[in-house]
Amino acid sequence: MHAVKRIEIVIDKPHEPKVRKALEPFALPGLSVLEVVAGYGDRGERHGGGLSDALANQYLLTTCRPEQLTALAEALEPVLRRYGGLCLISDAMVIRDEA
Repeated sequence: MHAVKRIEIVIDKPHEPKVRKALEPFALPGLSVLEVVAGYGDRGERHGGGLSDALANQYLLTTCRPEQLTALAEALEPVLRRYGGLCLISDAMVIRDEA
């Protein structure tokens, strides 16, 4: 097993491409995207099923090598500051060394 950093991001669906662009330079091993995540936060209630995706959230999950974490967080911070959202970072282990 190999130590990695687990990156979990929740962002308004219309701004998800901005998160992907911020992550591109890091050549991450993959990115899982869960469509239409419902919840409640400082921007009010978010849910899917409306007339548009304006109030829908997406959940993104990826991993990075521990040495990438500072630069990755610095790349994500302006996106989250401008568009809102949440980023959780935790320690994790992966079976295959792809991170």
